[in-house]
Amino acid sequence: MFDASSARVVLLAVVVVLAFAQPVPSSTADDRSTGAATAGGDVGPTIGSTVQRHPSSAGATADALRSVRADAVHDRGLTGSNVEVGVIGRGFDADDRVMAPHVVEHRRIGGDPGSTAHDTAVAEVVSETAPSADLYLAGVGRTPTPEEYATAVKWLTDQGVDVVVDSGSYFPSVAGDGSRITAAAEAAAAEGVVFVTSAGNYADRHWAGTGTADGWVSFAEGDAANHLADGERVRGRVTARLRWQSAADYDLYLYRRLPNAPDRVVAKSTADETGPGVSVEGIDVAVPQGRYYLAVYADDPVATPGRVQVFAANHGLEHATAHGSMVAPATSDRVVAVGAAANGERAAYSSLSENGTVDLLAPANAGTRAMDLAGTSAAAPYVAGTAALMASGDRDPSPERVETILERTADGDDGSIDALAAVEATQGADRPAAGADDPATDAGVDASTAATADRAASTATAERPARNRSDDGTRNATRDDGRDDGSVRPDGSNTADGEGTDADGGRSGSEDERSGRSDDGGDEARDDRAANGDRRRGGDGRDTDDSGGRQASVE
Repeated sequence: MFDASSARVVLLAVVVVLAFAQPVPSSTADDRSTGAATAGGDVGPTIGSTVQRHPSSAGATADALRSVRADAVHDRGLTGSNVEVGVIGRGFDADDRVMAPHVVEHRRIGGDPGSTAHDTAVAEVVSETAPSADLYLAGVGRTPTPEEYATAVKWLTDQGVDVVVDSGSYFPSVAGDGSRITAAAEAAAAEGVVFVTSAGNYADRHWAGTGTADGWVSFAEGDAANHLADGERVRGRVTARLRWQSAADYDLYLYRRLPNAPDRVVAKSTADETGPGVSVEGIDVAVPQGRYYLAVYADDPVATPGRVQVFAANHGLEHATAHGSMVAPATSDRVVAVGAAANGERAAYSSLSENGTVDLLAPANAGTRAMDLAGTSAAAPYVAGTAALMASGDRDPSPERVETILERTADGDDGSIDALAAVEATQGADRPAAGADDPATDAGVDASTAATADRAASTATAERPARNRSDDGTRNATRDDGRDDGSVRPDGSNTADGEGTDADGGRSGSEDERSGRSDDGGDEARDDRAANGDRRRGGDGRDTDDSGGRQASVE
């Protein structure tokens, strides 16, 4: 006969045996231990690819999937089966336990990727939005040339992918390369591929306005100095681009404000030739801690100064213009440019086209195993995954139709994606008649959605204004023009401001998270995925980074 003490001993023994009998994931031994890698969004202790091919039940990714109603699509049996999605990025962690079960093939086309966290996270978001889709990964490295980028896109189209997503923005270092990158994306769309990209995080890092016939360009009345980070101290990598299309010859300068002394030019781009297309000057330099500003000078007098644009890839600008802040490949009307949404509205930093539009909005956050992803980098893969859900069930809508349906079924004035409405519209369009039941539909969607689909299809070219986008390239050159000795300075530079001693020290590699400023040492680049991928979330919710860019410079 067991007394109470004996019963407790037996029960404890059973619990211990059961605890040791529980299966342990094979990847547990080599799990990453960094904070970014273990942040919310992990799928948890799953066993086998079948379980791992379902969305996370915790973290920002799951919240975002519920907000766009992707979870409701999964509940109806549509998870992206028989759909192939290509992901372009710097590089990927092939052993990532969330992403790996979905990957069919992985090819490295460019050079060393540096960190792979950013683009691994992008692929994870796709795999959780469309958990049964197959992934093809194309790594283009930290500094891809347009040729390498085109090779990556062609390799993916040759694999027969239905959707491609690239959560990067490109700031080329050679004039015309932006157009070549965009052309590669458009070639994929021409092959029937839905090409999705991030719109960019540059609404507060871009300025556009009328140039000047002679002398310094004014960013505001009486102010020809456009301070980085509103005049706060910054250090590390500064990436800036100036572009225009006119007969003018503009030069780009980066000045450092000094206390009780003339401001000093620390970098400049002053090539003296112009062409019939877009002309670009570019600066990529690592700077010590200090206060810096950009200035633009018209080297030769002209009758028609034209429009001028300035980008600061990693720093907010004192004078900023949101319209026109997209860069390649988001500037193409043939791709789906995705902005970042916070609480259902466009985030203030999210880039816009020349007309002040963006194709779609999607959640600006994703808690993945690889890292916490934020900004338009996080938004783009939600849309790519939704496009994969739309293609489920042996349907193959054209890129134009996918974009049309996504836009017409989007929620609210700002156009946040609604995955369930988009899938219902796609399926409803395939039904023979409203009210007819389609036994082949694996999700069993009600036929009343045919009206939604018809409405979406009939407005393919309609009410939303054209994006009126543009591309750029860039060239770098310097010459000794006498404007680097402090003798000639832009109006508004306010040099003798008594700011105190300006520290020249400080290594390239730290960051001001409050403003999302990057302080690295490499040659800078890409938008959401800009640098090495070991990003921290800046105070404005965007991804920020610690490293450098690309030949077709990518942030």
